[in-house]
Amino acid sequence: MADVYVVHGFESNPQANWFPWLKQDVGTALGLDVEVLNLPDPFHPTPQAWDAACDEQIQQSDGFTIVGHSLGCIQTVRFVEQHDLHDVNLILVSGFDEPLSTIPALDDFTQTPIDYAKVLPKIAHAAVVSAMDDDEVPFVYSQTLARHLHAPFMLLPEGKHLNWEQGYTKLPIVETILREFVTVSDGQ
Repeated sequence: MADVYVVHGFESNPQANWFPWLKQDVGTALGLDVEVLNLPDPFHPTPQAWDAACDEQIQQSDGFTIVGHSLGCIQTVRFVEQHDLHDVNLILVSGFDEPLSTIPALDDFTQTPIDYAKVLPKIAHAAVVSAMDDDEVPFVYSQTLARHLHAPFMLLPEGKHLNWEQGYTKLPIVETILREFVTVSDGQ
């Protein structure tokens, strides 16, 4: 069972963005087993297929961390909502939980609103990160997601969608947050 699961987003894959760095460098440095999910048909995703893939690839237990990017954020929250979990940590980057004006093709993922009354009791720690100049998922969507999760919202002054196309093969803020969550969970 992994300590950390990474849920990639729309038009992405496990080898994209800062996911390999998080799995290899950060995972090794923190002594964590990091697994990056491989979600089906990322150019034409459906909630049903992604739910099934998450169910298959995430071993449900207590006290693990899920890192989501973009569409992977709403998928992560949906996963938590749908399962009997406890003490889950969430790190959500450039995420949203409502229909996006910029990418209406993803509306199926937000068609049924999240029941946060089911989600919030399952979360130990959560944090949401976005960039002020994100033109794919404007930061106000991530800010709303943070508010719904009662989570700190970290707004970077720049970085757009915080993906490899913007040069992000590492994302140190995610390492910092993960390190804090691990330290708090270990009681140090």
